[in-house]
Amino acid sequence: MERAEPGAAPAMKEEEKYLTIARIVRPRGNKGEVAAENRADSALRFAAGKSVRVVFADRAESDLAIENAWEHNGRLILKFAGVDSISAAEPFRGAEVRIPRQELGEAPEGEYFYDDLIGCRMIEDGSERELGEIRDIYEPGGALLFSVIDKQGKELLVPFADDICREVDVAAKRIRVRLPEGLEELKA
Repeated sequence: MERAEPGAAPAMKEEEKYLTIARIVRPRGNKGEVAAENRADSALRFAAGKSVRVVFADRAESDLAIENAWEHNGRLILKFAGVDSISAAEPFRGAEVRIPRQELGEAPEGEYFYDDLIGCRMIEDGSERELGEIRDIYEPGGALLFSVIDKQGKELLVPFADDICREVDVAAKRIRVRLPEGLEELKA
């Protein structure tokens, strides 16, 4: 399988923005399957024949068709057309699977797309102190965890829970939080 060179994908207009619906963790099996974190709202996003854009760790991009998708032990397993061996699947490690934003529509009330939350500034409720910017979202089981990076490059993991995240304003790229006592001392 041939991958596109970085920047080979056509320039996107704002209405053609792509959003991540899965992050590939590693190859799986010996037929070219990959295990991924499912970040989609519906399993229908991975229907056989569906065209997706895969953005590799080196930022190269390829448009591929999903041949098959299923869940196994809490992980999404994807099989792309034309990827038929472990060695062919290895470059997919760390890649993101994306679809055009317009295919998603609007998030239901009180729910958010990951891509809308990444880049939000986290502000301490009351003091208005900026704690950092959300750079990633982890799914450890239970509440999602925001990876918030401060100006010194230190990471703080903040659970996405109603009693902590008081206000989410995606348009302003801001989340107002009230951290539990002692959480901020756990910065890495």
